[in-house]
Amino acid sequence: MPTCPRCGSLSTSSNLTRSRTTTARNLPICNPCGTDEAVRDHTGQALIPPTDWPIKH
Repeated sequence: MPTCPRCGSLSTSSNLTRSRTTTARNLPICNPCGTDEAVRDHTGQALIPPTDWPIKH
């Protein structure tokens, strides 16, 4: 089972989405983290950069 690098939760591969933190959007993250990034982006809040994630990528 893959681990979300943003929050550290275990996810099934069908529950992964792509992070908005890179232009290539090539970092897989869990759906709750993807929702959080979408809300932050929509409301003008800063995204949490991958360097601040608990699991370094």
